[in-house]
Amino acid sequence: MLLWVAFAVLTGGVLAFVLAPLIRPARPTAASSGEHAVAVYRDQLKELDAEQARGVLGPAEAEAARLEISRRLLAAAGDATQPGDPGFRALLESRHATYSLLAAVAVAVVTVGLYILYGSIAAIPTDAQRAAAREQAAISRLVAQVEDRLRTVPTDGKGWDVIAPVYLKLGRFQDAADAYTKALSLLGETSARLAGLAESSMLAAGGVVTPEARSAYEKLAKLDPLRIEPRFWLAMAKEQAGDLEAALAEYKAILGASPENAPYRTHLEARVREVTSLIAARASGTPAGPTAADLAAAAKLDPAQRAQMITQMVESLAARLRTNGNDLPGWLRLVRAYAVLERRQDAQAALAEARRNFTGNADALAQLAALASSLGLGS
Repeated sequence: MLLWVAFAVLTGGVLAFVLAPLIRPARPTAASSGEHAVAVYRDQLKELDAEQARGVLGPAEAEAARLEISRRLLAAAGDATQPGDPGFRALLESRHATYSLLAAVAVAVVTVGLYILYGSIAAIPTDAQRAAAREQAAISRLVAQVEDRLRTVPTDGKGWDVIAPVYLKLGRFQDAADAYTKALSLLGETSARLAGLAESSMLAAGGVVTPEARSAYEKLAKLDPLRIEPRFWLAMAKEQAGDLEAALAEYKAILGASPENAPYRTHLEARVREVTSLIAARASGTPAGPTAADLAAAAKLDPAQRAQMITQMVESLAARLRTNGNDLPGWLRLVRAYAVLERRQDAQAALAEARRNFTGNADALAQLAALASSLGLGS
């Protein structure tokens, strides 16, 4: 808004400056002296030429002003031979100046008014936004063409191989998993296809390492033993199955073999802290809300039943933490569950409440900060 106001003020100022030669009052003269008026307008023409030479006025503005002054000069030349009403001429000059000033002000006011009525600059599509829209439309057309082809020739392995990562990028996770499965069966196993199948299967299940994803990662680990990704997710599968000790051992093994500057170390360290807390909570008999095993079991249900089951477990945990806020493993699990369910605002609210409950507890706050960072909720 302030930017548009500034534009309006600048526009009004420029107009006032350009119109200055037209509204500048004439030098004091005798009202009946037409010859003197001619001299005044000639002086204004010379002054206009000087302003144009200095670059104060552009050619278009100077020409417009020159035409107006010339018109007045011709009129004044006629008055030199035919006496007129000096009072009426003075009135015309005064009104002309007033109208010119009003025009400058009106432009500024209309500019601001249009902004208020029709929105901000952000509402105007930028070149980047238009390009993105064209790209999205092109992708949609290509996807439709490939889908038509695959409906006609479902044994076209290359077609499934091409469209699977596109589905994944578009967020059509189950379609991506199905496409990767068909590409694998028709074209054989590769690291890219196995990784794509595992990722899309997990995303379709809300972050649960499904049996399909686990099988793909096991094959990927054999094809590429040095790859960290399958090791991490197979450890996560153990965690979700309730085998916390085995998961913790694998997380630590991966962490120990990782370079100090590896970008995934933060996530591994967060998993080590959280699983350690879960093991401690289980040993003390403290319930930690929906476990990874519960989420894995929910993955076997149909989508509606799975969503209802997970939501009920999460809300039950949230209700318990409202009455007993000293359960750090419970808070960690609640924040993560909200993140998996894509309830970002609830995750942030739970994170803030957990931090209030553990004010002054440096270790707890560090674990919460690490979790927030791993989930993209800040630090």
